[in-house]
Amino acid sequence: MSDDERTIAALRVALDERAADIEPGDRLDDILERAHPQRAARMNRSWVLLAAAAAVLAVVAGVRLGLPDGSQPVPGGIDRPIPSATPSLGTTATEPPATPSTTSTSTPTSTTAGALAILPVYYAAPIGDDARIVRLYREWLTASGVTPRADDQVRARAAVELAMTATPPGTDGYLRTWDGVDLLGVSVTDARITITLSGPGTTAFPEDTERVAVQQLVWTAQAAVGKGTIPVRFELADGSGAMFGTQPVDRTYNRPASRDLYYQDLAPIWVTTPTRGQVLPAGRSVTVRGEACVFEATMSWELLRDGSVVDTGSAMASVGAPGRGTYEIGLGSLEPGSYAVRVFELSAADGRKVSAETTMPFTVR
Repeated sequence: MSDDERTIAALRVALDERAADIEPGDRLDDILERAHPQRAARMNRSWVLLAAAAAVLAVVAGVRLGLPDGSQPVPGGIDRPIPSATPSLGTTATEPPATPSTTSTSTPTSTTAGALAILPVYYAAPIGDDARIVRLYREWLTASGVTPRADDQVRARAAVELAMTATPPGTDGYLRTWDGVDLLGVSVTDARITITLSGPGTTAFPEDTERVAVQQLVWTAQAAVGKGTIPVRFELADGSGAMFGTQPVDRTYNRPASRDLYYQDLAPIWVTTPTRGQVLPAGRSVTVRGEACVFEATMSWELLRDGSVVDTGSAMASVGAPGRGTYEIGLGSLEPGSYAVRVFELSAADGRKVSAETTMPFTVR
């Protein structure tokens, strides 16, 4: 990617973020009516037709391109929801579950889309060859018995329970830091999320891993509620004063204050599209999308089919570390089969060790 292309990509992300915050006043009709009364009437009719067409396209895009919980991978946004569509449109709602017993990470089918909530759930894992460095990856999971219209408290409890007890199918390496700890309750208000646990957990992990394990529940609860960075408090039923012995309960927890600090919690490389186990139609071009916080915004990738590398290349994120940018990888049209895309960063020190990576399996049929 040339310098001009990198600049354009970075500008596009910045403009998208700024545009999302702008709520312009509507004075177009007034201006046109004063200047050209008859033309204004025609323009009004045209705008109505265009708005109707845009609404239809938005619904189609939400069904075809949205993430499983109805949210979209907006540049600069993590777990940013879009409004739930009405059930009659057959789209996936943005709400989640309460006491899950089964999980699935595949894209919802027409059978499950209207029945089960789909939740963003965070998991801790080593990010590369150095197993001591642990950060968070996000999965999209369903929870049985929870409808898409469940309330905030139900969604948050379901997601946190999945984070503590479930292992997403098709993955390995996720740490089960909360084994032996039960989730007793989750309460949600506009000012606070409170998570009540049975006890503090083990003291067997390094302190930074324990910190990330707590942040795992913070990110998960906030994402499930979908109302921004509501502070999170923890309560331990056995009266202990700290989770894992190092993370005190007499304080609030939250996500880092800005996107440029997300590297403290999140794995450097995510694949956000396709989702895990997603089935893509044969004959159509496949584009991998994700987020990255990597040195000089540079990554490598491999496409594997049935475990064998069939294609390789490099990719550029829209910004380099410590910023967290977005990236795209065009794979072209793929033949039917079982695939996985591996996106990784090699160490800047020696060019051999893997400092960050992720792998996302999907199917073309």
